[in-house]
Amino acid sequence: MKKFLFKLLFGKPEYNKPLKESAYVSNRRNLVKIWNNEKHHDIGFEKMLRLFLVGTQFLFPGIHVRQYFGRFGIIRRNVAVEFFVLIKTMLPLFFILSGLYVYKATIVLSVYLLIETILYVASLIFVADMFVKPRSYRRNVLMLFLNYLEISFCFAVIYAGLGLLGNQVSSNVDYLYFSIVTSTTIGFGDIHPVNDLGKIFVCTQAVMVVAFIVLFLNFFGSKVETLDNQED
Repeated sequence: MKKFLFKLLFGKPEYNKPLKESAYVSNRRNLVKIWNNEKHHDIGFEKMLRLFLVGTQFLFPGIHVRQYFGRFGIIRRNVAVEFFVLIKTMLPLFFILSGLYVYKATIVLSVYLLIETILYVASLIFVADMFVKPRSYRRNVLMLFLNYLEISFCFAVIYAGLGLLGNQVSSNVDYLYFSIVTSTTIGFGDIHPVNDLGKIFVCTQAVMVVAFIVLFLNFFGSKVETLDNQED
């Protein structure tokens, strides 16, 4: 069983090559490159945004997961990151279904993880040139789908924890239903925010999801299409 799981998760041992530098060192090097315009002659808002996206990675757990598991090789680090993304996706779902959204700590944690995901996905576009070429763009699309679900689940925690939907909900599932309907931009209207703060969060979620779909998924979809053409 142990050999089966090892083969399933890590593949061939020779794929697990050691990393040339740690996640911390790589991120600091990327900051220096952006500051010194080594990749592009970006200025003004673009340069500030790129510095912000790379610099804020130190504030979130993702880079620390890559730093710790990077010592075990690139494949094991990648698998650890996948499980980290999966946990981030399932955690707000657990908060909703278990009713833990009533605690402020769960709302704060959900918002914290939501911000990390938003900034990371944005960095895939605005600082993609700083990243090492991924092993598989299909894997990145899969990870983006989990990010998409996480965003929906985190907003559901916010709607539930802050009571932004009033007495319209009959069960915890209604919060998930409303958030997913908002994420798909369907908007049935049977459930709606009851105050200005709720409307602000709904507008924020809708804009984010449209940007996510139009910019990010199409971006990686073109990468997959390019690889398919190369394989043919």
